[in-house]
Amino acid sequence: MMASKNSSSPVLMAICCYGSEAVIISICEDTTLDQIFKKIVERWRHLSSTMIEIKFYISNKSRMLVTLISDKDVHNMHQIHVNLNAAVIEMVVTHSPSLIEAADVVINTSGSSHGAEISWRSKNISKSSSSNFVQVVEETRAAIEEEGSQRNSLDAWKSCIEGVGQEFRNVETLHDSIRNFCIANCRDFVFMKNDRERVTVECAYEECEWRIHASRLGNGEKFAIKKMNGNHTCGGGMQVRSHPKASKRWVSNIVKDKLQDMPLYKPTDIVKDIRREYGVQLPYHQAWHGKELAMKEIYDDRSLSYDRIRWYCDAIVQTNPGSITKYETIEGRFRRLFICFHASLLGFIKGCRPLIFMDGTFIKHKDGGVLLGATAKDGNDDMFPIAYGVVDTETDENWEWFC
Repeated sequence: MMASKNSSSPVLMAICCYGSEAVIISICEDTTLDQIFKKIVERWRHLSSTMIEIKFYISNKSRMLVTLISDKDVHNMHQIHVNLNAAVIEMVVTHSPSLIEAADVVINTSGSSHGAEISWRSKNISKSSSSNFVQVVEETRAAIEEEGSQRNSLDAWKSCIEGVGQEFRNVETLHDSIRNFCIANCRDFVFMKNDRERVTVECAYEECEWRIHASRLGNGEKFAIKKMNGNHTCGGGMQVRSHPKASKRWVSNIVKDKLQDMPLYKPTDIVKDIRREYGVQLPYHQAWHGKELAMKEIYDDRSLSYDRIRWYCDAIVQTNPGSITKYETIEGRFRRLFICFHASLLGFIKGCRPLIFMDGTFIKHKDGGVLLGATAKDGNDDMFPIAYGVVDTETDENWEWFC
């Protein structure tokens, strides 16, 4: 039921998605379009209000997508969802297609004596004053390339092998290029020769004439294609969505950049994203191994971090005087760790109730272990961490040591 003007305007929650991320925005009857733009730009700082369009779905069976152009559109969006009793508004952020078209006009007419005027969102930008506009265009293009880099990779891979004379930085780059080329074109291949001096690959079908031969250039690391028959005589490509060359190394190269921004990127999400963006169906274990390999390349071998624990404890004591750290090993292997920062101890004594809660939870990775924690309640009735520890197993002995 629509709220009357005399009654308080209901506040709706809008989930605004951009790529694989989202931000939640409160929408009321008086919310303006500029306020929505401000929230989006604060969340994704490489965007600006002149680079994007905001759209929302009408919450009915038609799922119609409507673009927000003015404050009136925002008001109507709010009223529609109030009338439909929908508490959540689904919004999406897209790059403006009109801006990209306008970019071509500005760039193509940059050498012309005529001032090309482009109208966009009721703003006229002429060629004579288009320096800021061109800068926005370049930023938009850069953002689009960043957002769609993986999606566009498949198209680039289809032509990444050009022919005889093409050079590659090293043999690993050559391997990756051949693998990406065959995955994008739904073809399989086998190595006939594969060493540090020469690489020869042929189509996996014995009767096919497709073949590439490359060898090292001089004494350097570069490789170049010496011979190539790019015609497949085996008929159509692979008819299945899985690909035998989609190895864990291939998965690692794809997800490495995402993992730096999203360390909690799940293997199930990797499977979905690679199927959607590259058309390749991965088994779960392949996505898991690919993620593990990428994490190792980004953060180094996890087992080596145990060698740094003693240094970390010494650093805590030096930089946080009064802190308590204990570290024990057994036969050179990690056994248990205890850390209590001086600020946490002081905060408990001066600002918390004289009651300590202790609990433990299993650490879910291949090294195992148990995380023990001691917490209290502060004056705002919130949880206040006092100390934590990591032990090999949850036993009475380890609890006594922790306490």
